[in-house]
Amino acid sequence: MIHHKGTSHFFSHYFLIISFLLVNLLFPKLVLGNKNKENTDVHHAEGKKDIDMSKIMMHHVIDAHDWHITDLPGSESGQYNPIQLSLPWILFNLTTGSLEFYRNTEELLASNKYVVAHEHAVPVASTTPITTISVDSAEIDHHNYIVSEDHHGHKAIYSKNAAIQVLDLSITKTVLQIALVCILLLLVFISVAKSYTKRGISAPKGFQAIIEPVIVFVRDEIAKPNLHGKHDKYLPYLLSLFFFIWFSNLLGLTPLNSNIAGNISVTVTLALLTLILILSSTTKSFWSHIFWFPGVPVPVKLLMIPVELVGMIAKPFALTVRLFANIVAGHLMILALIGLIFILGEGGSKPGAGFGIAPLSLLFGLFIYAMEFLVAVVQAYVFTLLTAVFIGQAFEDHSHAHDHSHSHETKHH
Repeated sequence: MIHHKGTSHFFSHYFLIISFLLVNLLFPKLVLGNKNKENTDVHHAEGKKDIDMSKIMMHHVIDAHDWHITDLPGSESGQYNPIQLSLPWILFNLTTGSLEFYRNTEELLASNKYVVAHEHAVPVASTTPITTISVDSAEIDHHNYIVSEDHHGHKAIYSKNAAIQVLDLSITKTVLQIALVCILLLLVFISVAKSYTKRGISAPKGFQAIIEPVIVFVRDEIAKPNLHGKHDKYLPYLLSLFFFIWFSNLLGLTPLNSNIAGNISVTVTLALLTLILILSSTTKSFWSHIFWFPGVPVPVKLLMIPVELVGMIAKPFALTVRLFANIVAGHLMILALIGLIFILGEGGSKPGAGFGIAPLSLLFGLFIYAMEFLVAVVQAYVFTLLTAVFIGQAFEDHSHAHDHSHSHETKHH
């Protein structure tokens, strides 16, 4: 039996550990990081600091060419130096047909050919900023200008070089995180495969004991009921999809990791892969139901064509938005709840208000954080389930159902 005092100590330690993870994940972005990024405007006249939560949230969601970890105080008061992993820029110059490589953002800017705007390398005619136009001027929207913002939050206007077109092939934070997830999956499944080789059909142990029930669940509860006897053909893809999304979501909840499922480009890619598999699995019956729906008058057939085409396009769209929105929503809710501490505290000007709301913000933040572990596996399950359903619909033969319906009506009459 566990002593009551020991139980209370366990829960208090658990609360402290989770609180530390939350603060470790969010504190650099809300307090330290906001002084050298675009997160805080210091009003010297009023002596207070405003925290722009919308910019902090967008910084958490969007992709980047630097993997930001935290910030350390600089030599000057109010300045902080970022601790980050600088990722290379790889640009293919479509105009000259050459490949350009830069080790980091500083080296890219030092080339005097590009500026960085919204995490994109933009060719410019000159790296000297234009001072005759305000950054809020309407002329920027109608002329060949670009607004760039540095890590101190200073904005500058540059003239684009329309003669140069580049294709960005850089390794960004999201790309690196995807590679890390794939390496982790390889290590886990190679370990499981070796366990099967050594133990055979004996009782599973270690990772095998964790992974095997999940594999069986995906096979018996997702693949078999929806793929009409062809589950073995599509099971490798469904398993890859499920574990990739699940592991990505779990890693996105740990400090210092990137939330790749909250990047719309990743979910779009996963949905497009599913769409390709759906289209490659279609039958004559599938296309006949789209372009010439059986059993209805000709005017209705013509009306059903755009409806069916929209329905086919809506499938990958639903997969994209559902995964993206659910993952991003949880992260933004945690950021908003923890951000209340610093917003009400006005960046340290009113510590009483910040400490007053802190317990409530932490409790709600911990609740959402715990829910995100459930959301991580649920979204992997839903995405994989819908993929199996859509693939099953693609090669399902509808003619038997129509024949059965027709014969039933004939007997009735």
